[in-house]
Amino acid sequence: MGDISIIARRLEGGTRVQFGWSGNGGYFSAVGSRLLRWYNDPKQVEYLFGLGQMRAIGVPGSENGGESRFLSNQPDGQPHWLGRSEREIFSKICFTDYGYFYDQDNTWYYVKPGPFCIKIPLVYIVHHLDDRYLEFDELHRISVKLLQYILGEYRESDPDFQKFLAANFSKSPEEILKDILSSKYLFYRFSQHYDRIRDYLDNWVVVKTKDDMSDITGFVLKRRNDEERIETINW
Repeated sequence: MGDISIIARRLEGGTRVQFGWSGNGGYFSAVGSRLLRWYNDPKQVEYLFGLGQMRAIGVPGSENGGESRFLSNQPDGQPHWLGRSEREIFSKICFTDYGYFYDQDNTWYYVKPGPFCIKIPLVYIVHHLDDRYLEFDELHRISVKLLQYILGEYRESDPDFQKFLAANFSKSPEEILKDILSSKYLFYRFSQHYDRIRDYLDNWVVVKTKDDMSDITGFVLKRRNDEERIETINW
């Protein structure tokens, strides 16, 4: 198995999430684009999740035939899992590479899992694909900006975080950032040497964008609080 994706949604009331497998090859052009095209309103999302977990997502109704295999829904016969927080959506399948999350604002989000689960409006991804219709260059750019923000603007705004960094790392924030950015695999480097930063911060991050989706404008971060954690829809 490779390039595993999940789809998830926050259920009415906001106290539970529903999530499950949505196939391999889960990059935007294979899953995200289909969600935006065919399952982009509450009624269609309800229908999609009613099919259970999926080997592949296709045209509505195609699970009953009438379309090529490439365009067909392929339920695997298993119901979705239920959880109490968005933080659980990557908990059931190892090595998940892509997440698509339908939140209570009736918006699909692309969630990049990792040391930080980066929540990005899915429509934003549409506007920033490369010439091969892939999202990875933009995800890398966002990751760089996130690390710069954490160790720059956010650090400057939070004296307690400054103390936390000084107490846990011998390098300065500037040296930490330079070391991470020296690696092609930013978050692998982060996890190897600086993962304790996640002891301080919530492991989800919300990306803010311009209204026209032309660029990101910043990030929303929260201090870690496992006892009274607030879901990102309320950040």
